[in-house]
Amino acid sequence: MKFIFYILIFQTFCFSQSKKDVYDLPIPKNIKGCHQALDKTLTEKEIEVVKNTAEDSISFTEDFKEKADFFHAWKIYDGSVLTKYFNKKGLYGFWPIYETILITYHRHLTGKNIDLENLILKYQAQQQKDKEFYISQIKKDSISGTYIPKDLKDCFLTLDKTLSEQDKSTIRNAKNKSEVLLITDDSLGRWIRNNWRLWGGSRLSNYFHERNVSEPEEMSAIILEFYYEWLQNKNENWEKWTGNQ
Repeated sequence: MKFIFYILIFQTFCFSQSKKDVYDLPIPKNIKGCHQALDKTLTEKEIEVVKNTAEDSISFTEDFKEKADFFHAWKIYDGSVLTKYFNKKGLYGFWPIYETILITYHRHLTGKNIDLENLILKYQAQQQKDKEFYISQIKKDSISGTYIPKDLKDCFLTLDKTLSEQDKSTIRNAKNKSEVLLITDDSLGRWIRNNWRLWGGSRLSNYFHERNVSEPEEMSAIILEFYYEWLQNKNENWEKWTGNQ
């Protein structure tokens, strides 16, 4: 009886050791290669999660919502051979690609038809809808009753009208730009990001995108740092940044 027990332990140990590290394998070139690599590298727990979770919810589970190791190993965010494979099929964006891999792997594990083409068509339809919504938003001067500045100078003028004299004095009297961000990022900075729709898309976020600034936190930091100078009648830096000088 002990002999059989030890055999089972040995088999379990050997099986658990047989899993490979996803970083040690080459980046897959297609969806079939993804599934083969996941068979070899995902833990048994992860495989069970993929297999037994509704396909449209897998990427939001605890195991996968922070992006599993294969996301980083396969450089889905960085134009790898796998990213280019999906791009050629008309699928763009790291999150849709990540979700597509998980959904098709779920179908692979459950014996369902992969149907990659129709899955991509669904993402394309949603991306087109998102694009149309974004375009409609960046044309508006107000969203949900809040005025959206059109450029950096308009941000300053709007803040002048919005902030109290005490708030403006606090910013003006800061020692430097770093202190301005320290005292405003969790309050005014967050208000700017949320109300001027730097996250969801607005004419102001598009203004920054056109100037190669893509992160909302960076956008609000630029606004606040230059507003600090604006309040001190120092216009050289922000005018140079906007290309007006």
